[in-house]
Amino acid sequence: MISWQQDWRKITGAPIKSPFTGAVLPAEQHPEPLYQQNLLPVAITAKLQHGLIVAPFAGLFTTQLDTERRLVLRHASGLRLLLELPSNIIDLHGRGLHWLSNRQLQVNAGQPLLQLDLAFLELELELDALYCALVLDLPKPAESKVFCRQAKVNAAQDPLFIIQTSRTSA
Repeated sequence: MISWQQDWRKITGAPIKSPFTGAVLPAEQHPEPLYQQNLLPVAITAKLQHGLIVAPFAGLFTTQLDTERRLVLRHASGLRLLLELPSNIIDLHGRGLHWLSNRQLQVNAGQPLLQLDLAFLELELELDALYCALVLDLPKPAESKVFCRQAKVNAAQDPLFIIQTSRTSA
């Protein structure tokens, strides 16, 4: 479960940088009903302002689902960050997606992975903005607190999450 905190000055823990530039929102604010159900305990919505998606940490980069619309980054600790593009993006058969990294490779923190043509995608998909779902999958057993805040974030610069484990919360 995410603990939403606007003031992070007193929160200690391991930050995970944002892979996107845009607004961070609760999962319930995603336009697709699936994400509004609150079924995923550590999920948020991203309203993209720029189309560049970068690796938030060093790890293995893979993709899943139709037209590779789910980006998966796996950290050496076992933590996974999943970024899901809108489901109707499959109708475009890859148009508007410009891959900047090969899949199934180790990537470095901050490495560009994907450039989205936001203007094209918003026009073709008849959207006022492009929203993505981000899911944080913590290694088991995970006795961790996950903090997030509603804010504008910059890719590879600002924290998206702060993870506090029993070791980092002291």
